[in-house]
Amino acid sequence: MSNEVIERPDTRPSDPDLGEGKVAHIIRKDDQMRGYVMGEEVVALCGTRFIPTRDPEQYPVCEACKQALTMVRASGGN
Repeated sequence: MSNEVIERPDTRPSDPDLGEGKVAHIIRKDDQMRGYVMGEEVVALCGTRFIPTRDPEQYPVCEACKQALTMVRASGGN
């Protein structure tokens, strides 16, 4: 895959403030609202914990999140 954003009904990319090497992580859509509106910490598919604060469209998608999403899809999970 290139730098495209992966869309799924129950996941959405998001971006933690990681300084240099920023990436857009993939999080559950349910967590997106909680993170952006309530300012609560969310967990990305790769296991990274963060409070989403930036526009994920500006960054490449985390490779570990993409691999985790591929594994979830292969196993038939949601």
